[in-house]
Amino acid sequence: MSKKLLVTSYNNPDLDGTGCAYGYAELLRIQGEDAIAALFGVPHREAQFVLNTFKIPELPNAEQLLSEYKDVILVDASDTEGISSSIHTDQVVEIIDHRKINQANMFPNAKVQVELVGSAATLIAEKYFNQHIPISEESAILLYSAIISNTINFQANVTTERDKKMANWLNSKLDLPHDYIHSMFADKSILNEPLREVFEHDFATFTFSNKHIGIMQLEIINVDEFINSKLEEIKKVLSEMKDEKKLEYIFLTAIDLEKATNTFLIIDLETQKLLEKALEVTFQRDIAHKSGIMMRKTITPLVKHVLELEFDNSEKSDKHD
Repeated sequence: MSKKLLVTSYNNPDLDGTGCAYGYAELLRIQGEDAIAALFGVPHREAQFVLNTFKIPELPNAEQLLSEYKDVILVDASDTEGISSSIHTDQVVEIIDHRKINQANMFPNAKVQVELVGSAATLIAEKYFNQHIPISEESAILLYSAIISNTINFQANVTTERDKKMANWLNSKLDLPHDYIHSMFADKSILNEPLREVFEHDFATFTFSNKHIGIMQLEIINVDEFINSKLEEIKKVLSEMKDEKKLEYIFLTAIDLEKATNTFLIIDLETQKLLEKALEVTFQRDIAHKSGIMMRKTITPLVKHVLELEFDNSEKSDKHD
């Protein structure tokens, strides 16, 4: 009797996590497995845009299925902090992710595939492509959109040739409007929720060398206009989150989807010093700019490296004293 497999991602998953769950569950069912895609929380607004645009039914609530589907597959996820607390680490039987920094070793029963491509959707698409397995239009559009989103239409520095190849292959299965990518990015830039809710949805925390850091990543059009119009509110929200989550460092990285730039905003001197070392940027009035696109998954290893160096130097100094 085959296992009942629950394919899911982080809480409140983005388009990559949503698309990967949908696409991989479909592939597993084609291969004869009893698999279902389900989500914890609410899909990111960009994922919701794709689901609504192509009339793809929303994925079921994973919380309600855990008692029946006890074996869990994590896609676009590989650490314990972001996933639902209802998932026990020994329930996870497979992990498919694309982050350099991960906690895959925390899941003792998991088969692990972590490869440094721009989007986890690329890894799922390759499974269809390499095994010549037919893919549905729904899975193709979700995976294609996820690759475009994660690589910022191939402009982000995480983009690989594998991402481009799979996106082209998936796109060849579809008949999309010529302005589809712009429409997706434009919709993603409409922030209807209160700013605190937006930040909570796109926020991630990390612990490096006993230091807790929070990174808010926002991907929209017209970043400068957004920051200038909401500067004090952004700082207030970051300050509240820093205190509530007991963080040593916190910052916003805002990616302009059309200008292909990062804007960093900080609220304290310690975070400024950290980012100036890690990212080689210069802040003026708490704001720094960097050309090109750096995704959070690229920023975190650089920040981790600086914090580890400072920790090692501190340890050596203490021993010397």
